[in-house]
Amino acid sequence: MRRHLVDFATYHGVDPSEELARSAGINPKDVIRLNANENPYGTLPEIENSLKGLQLNLYPDPEQRKLRKRLAEYTGQPMERIVAGAGGDEIIDLLLRLFLEPGQRLLDCEPTFGMYSFCARVAAAEVVSLPRTADWGVDFGALEQELNPATKIIFLASPNNPTGNLVPENEARRLLETGMIVGVDETYFEFSGVTLAPLLDEYENLVILRSFSKWAGIAGLRVGYAIASEELVRHLMDIKQPYNINVAAEAAAIAAIESREIGLKRVRTLVEQRKRLEATIGELPGVSYHPSHGNFLLCDFQRRSAQEAYEGLARQGIFVRRFSHPRLANSLRISVGTPEETARLIDALRNVV
Repeated sequence: MRRHLVDFATYHGVDPSEELARSAGINPKDVIRLNANENPYGTLPEIENSLKGLQLNLYPDPEQRKLRKRLAEYTGQPMERIVAGAGGDEIIDLLLRLFLEPGQRLLDCEPTFGMYSFCARVAAAEVVSLPRTADWGVDFGALEQELNPATKIIFLASPNNPTGNLVPENEARRLLETGMIVGVDETYFEFSGVTLAPLLDEYENLVILRSFSKWAGIAGLRVGYAIASEELVRHLMDIKQPYNINVAAEAAAIAAIESREIGLKRVRTLVEQRKRLEATIGELPGVSYHPSHGNFLLCDFQRRSAQEAYEGLARQGIFVRRFSHPRLANSLRISVGTPEETARLIDALRNVV
């Protein structure tokens, strides 16, 4: 085995509902999953219908022609600037394979999505963790001290997961001017409505990452994509697995784009529920939240520990996300649910705090 992989810290995803129910001693039907930023409305009937009659005996198109054409229509970007992956996670992995040699460096602005540092460690790269500022922005003073020829790439989520803040355009430009590859993860773009994609016309070192997992409700099929320069996309197409988007994922993603008016209506409902949750938490003593542009809220607990709050919610069938990062020791990330789930969450929070 490669020496750096023998004793490796894995990335812990969320457990299935059955396991969550077992750990809490409740019925799986009573589980409310507010721990993975999933779409609580499930899959649109239009998407489910697209999966019928697929030719599962045939390989998918390695060039992703139909999907990339529809993505071009959806994003307003040329097809030649787009490549799809098995979730945004595969795009992250491909970028690191393309740019990082063992020992070279990725800059990670913590706290943030854990797959950036995870994939870098798998690639035997060095992860340089930069603490975020008090308002969760990039600490440019600390960043500039870490710039050297071995520093190749930085990822920033916008909105950031789990803090919910956006990357301002002036900060993005400042990063791009360093010459590093700058990956801007816009997984929650449909919720924020804010994108840095127009900067692609100016900077060849910018990569925009997006996903169908959250807004389209097909996290189980793993579809993400990148928007980047034509040259960079050609290289990513060269090194990806030839059949990385299976036929079901392709059909579902295309159906999601075709029925996007319905899907985006659900997104607007989830944003309304986030605002409803913000209003309630704003009135609750002992808990506060950070403003968010995603489908989640990062909440801080003052009267009880985050662990006590987590356990109290779990006993009532509500599961949220907890973190090991020191700055989030007393915080929980709560995904937005349906109106009914929000009502249950609000009652449970009142009991907990």
